[in-house]
Amino acid sequence: MDNSRRTLLAIVICVLIWITWSTFIMPPPPEGAEADVPQQRVGDERDEESSRASQEEEPAAPVDAAKIVSGRLESDLIALDVTNVSGIVKAAELLNPQFQTDGHGLDFLELGGEATLQVGFDPKKTDFKIPRNAAWEVIETGDKRTWNLRHVDANVEINTSLVLLDDYEGRFTVKVTNKSGQPQEHRLMLTSRLGEGTEKSQYNVHRGLCATTEDVEDFDLDDVEESPEVIRGAVSWIGLDTKYFLWGVIPSEVAQRCEITTNETQDALVAELYAKGLSLSPGETRGYEFGLYFGTKELERLRSHSVVGGVNLEDAIDWGWFGGLSSFLGKLMLRLLRFFHELTGIWGVAILLLTVVIKGVTLPLTLKQMGSMKRMKEIQPEIENIKKKYADDRQRQAQEMQALFARSGVNPLAGCLPMFVQLPIWIALYAMLATAVELFRVPFLWLPDLTQQDPYFILPLGIGGLMFLQTKLQPTPTGDNQQAKMMMFAMPIIFTVMMLFLPSGLGVYIFANILLSLVQTIIQTRPGKTAVAKAK
Repeated sequence: MDNSRRTLLAIVICVLIWITWSTFIMPPPPEGAEADVPQQRVGDERDEESSRASQEEEPAAPVDAAKIVSGRLESDLIALDVTNVSGIVKAAELLNPQFQTDGHGLDFLELGGEATLQVGFDPKKTDFKIPRNAAWEVIETGDKRTWNLRHVDANVEINTSLVLLDDYEGRFTVKVTNKSGQPQEHRLMLTSRLGEGTEKSQYNVHRGLCATTEDVEDFDLDDVEESPEVIRGAVSWIGLDTKYFLWGVIPSEVAQRCEITTNETQDALVAELYAKGLSLSPGETRGYEFGLYFGTKELERLRSHSVVGGVNLEDAIDWGWFGGLSSFLGKLMLRLLRFFHELTGIWGVAILLLTVVIKGVTLPLTLKQMGSMKRMKEIQPEIENIKKKYADDRQRQAQEMQALFARSGVNPLAGCLPMFVQLPIWIALYAMLATAVELFRVPFLWLPDLTQQDPYFILPLGIGGLMFLQTKLQPTPTGDNQQAKMMMFAMPIIFTVMMLFLPSGLGVYIFANILLSLVQTIIQTRPGKTAVAKAK
């Protein structure tokens, strides 16, 4: 489980504790593609086919600096810095003004001195060897969006072509020709890398992705620190991503295997894609084609990727734990967020309006829950009497409880059900706000970036203050109810600490939601006003 999911779990637990405390413990307010190919996950097993345990490639020799050639491919949205050594792409610079800083675009790959999109061959399944740091010949085309390379020796000729297309897409082709006089086997592998970078944090987790025709597996550095993760089956694409950006490689034909691991210094994720092994006759050529995606995780762009058969990359977005339901809710709320942005032109205001809508939608459930809890509290003395009277007879105790609930018209689960109905909404909303690239580097009021923490901690302190004020508006626990008194002071502190490092866009929602709940509490506790009674 990556850190972002652990954070979400902690938030959900705290929310459930808060709701349970305020409803059960506190007194109520006074009256007023080839899908049939099986998928197999190897995990940390290092078998005979695992490449890193069986490297037989020729050792990397120092590269003659005079043979190193660099270039730059550029479209309206992205620029790729390319080279002819080790890997092909050294940097992917996003040119949209949203990602510009001091005239320079954001390089979301953050590779340092390494490169990605490296052509290699599985040494266990290949009859020829290529030095890892060989300087490939650059084939000039005059096209500023094309980078062609060639490697030739006595046994094999390999030609690669990287073409930068419109949008955030590219096409990559590899041609392998057998130049020997004997049949020749090989298995192509492509290696991609993603550095941890300067913006790495527990809320911007870097992941390696392996998508089969059945599912998408994701791994972070902690998952592969000791040993790689290997997925076998009909691999439809691999990727490396952050919360907001994706580097994806999509084969035109399903691949045989993918492997997620780290580089030697364990500060960058590595994804390897293995094609099916082939045998070439003397003089025979085999071609491979791959679609590339290097850009933002915007829903429409991921859906419309069409370089090699229209593979949908939408699953690179993590919508939450409830599968299709979380995906549906997350997309719906994202559309609402965009709609409100079109109306107002301000993303922060759009979040506030979305908060009001969600609060309004869930209000009937909240009132029903509070009404059920109130009725349960009214019969609590009778429940305690039954427990004492039939303490030694569990069966009779249960029968008397059921009879009491029937006479009182109370369903003991009715108070919990609305809370659990709302849970998928909260999780999908959290995932949507935490991954919406539309909010990346977008300021609001004093907040410089809605995807980063509040640098002045105003939101966390405000959230804690509102929660404390809300507890003060509730009736004070009396008698020996020390648990309730402790929770009254502990929960605002716990939430304040949790909110310190969350994305401020999520903090804006939480602040507004608690503020609306506070207004609801004030209305409910006004003399002669009993919203709970209306929910009966």
